Amino acid sequence: MKRTVLLVDDERHVVTVVGKMLEQRDFRVISASRGEEALAILEDITPDLALLDIILPGIDGATLAQRLRAHPATEKTPIIFLTGLVEVAEVRRSGNRIGGQYFLAKPFDSTELFEVIDRAMSEV
Repeated sequence: MKRTVLLVDDERHVVTVVGKMLEQRDFRVISASRGEEALAILEDITPDLALLDIILPGIDGATLAQRLRAHPATEKTPIIFLTGLVEVAEVRRSGNRIGGQYFLAKPFDSTELFEVIDRAMSEV
């Protein structure tokens, strides 16, 4: 059975590229470009993983993550933040974790993406 990933990013090219990477690894990708759109999607699906941009129009990624953690169906769903706010070197030095949360600094490649996904999903 395919694992479902909720991918939330307001940059269309990020959704397209990351979505294709995930689909090539047999993930089912559900995408949204806004936090409110993601919350509406969560009424119908429970993802196995969430990839969230931090800066989104409306509800931002951090608030969306808090809402995921507050809901019983998604409280343990692994979350990886996608961000251009921190430098790649900073994220790599910290093992892709900052404050206990997983981060991927944009731009990243498929190897980095799947290394972090594997780590995050192994903790469930």
